[in-house]
Amino acid sequence: MGTEHKCQWCGKEFEPTCHKSRQKFCSAECRIKYHNAKRYYGGKVDVCPECGAPVEQSGERGRWRRFCSDRCRQEYHRKQRQEKQHEQGRGKQVCPNCGVEFELDWNCKTRRFCSDECRKEWWKEYRKANPSGEPGMHKCAFCGKEFTSERWHGGEYCSRECYLQAMAQTREDRVCGWCGEGFSTFVKSEQKYCSRECAAAARHDPGHKRGMRRIRYTNAEDWKEQLHEASKKSPPPRRGKRVWLVCGETSMYTGLDGLLGIIRYQLNHSPYDGNLYVFRDLSGTMIKYLEWDGAGFCLSKRRAQSGSYPWPPAEAGKVLEITEKEFEYLKSRSIVPCKEKKPR
Repeated sequence: MGTEHKCQWCGKEFEPTCHKSRQKFCSAECRIKYHNAKRYYGGKVDVCPECGAPVEQSGERGRWRRFCSDRCRQEYHRKQRQEKQHEQGRGKQVCPNCGVEFELDWNCKTRRFCSDECRKEWWKEYRKANPSGEPGMHKCAFCGKEFTSERWHGGEYCSRECYLQAMAQTREDRVCGWCGEGFSTFVKSEQKYCSRECAAAARHDPGHKRGMRRIRYTNAEDWKEQLHEASKKSPPPRRGKRVWLVCGETSMYTGLDGLLGIIRYQLNHSPYDGNLYVFRDLSGTMIKYLEWDGAGFCLSKRRAQSGSYPWPPAEAGKVLEITEKEFEYLKSRSIVPCKEKKPR
């Protein structure tokens, strides 16, 4: 029979698995409990410090229970806080009105008076000793007339009419940065638009960020002239864009959201990269091409009058890159004519 060892956690005697073993615990559960207690509390803790009841440990790694219940834990920490406050002692304050020394509350450190009566009496005497001019008399900020106010601090204007006239002088007329309509606002205000609708439209319109404005017109000639001026501020069109042919067949019933999903999740491309994506149907007589122009998506459909568009013989889900010149040739001149049916 081998030498018996004593478990350092539970004290139970056990026989090690090997005669040269340095085994200190009878099981892995005792070993985990021992190291958890040593890590958090520096030793073995199996009794609740609040009620003295035994505490059963779960034996899971990294988990340790010091209290038998949540109620004991809360009560223990509450008593610890109270003991710490009593050791520090409550602060003392001298009332500036009656001169009586009183103790502050545990949770109040800014109290100046011993009671509300002392506070009211002190402030009453202070206002009498330090009056701000004649009590209740004020001067109107618009007309200069003296008036009496029931409030202690008073107001700036003697009447509603003076207030409205003063506000009218502090306003100015401006032009809406989106629709061009005039509106009135305060001089110190940073308002640029006449309404929330115009502000939201300008915020979501990328062309407005480049200095473009909404085109307003009363007749066709004005509309054409404003369009010409606005086009000068727009950035030049993008050159040398890439054209991707999506191999396989795509249903022409697929809408814009469906095509965006194909580009993003099947092709792993970004639909906002400004490139042109071309799709063809099963029969080969129709194609769809999608493009992001910086402000929105442009979706176009083209159908061959007679014939079909040639398409690369590759697996579905793959893409083939071609140039813009090749794409223009593919749309117009590369249509394969249909075979004429022989009359019966």
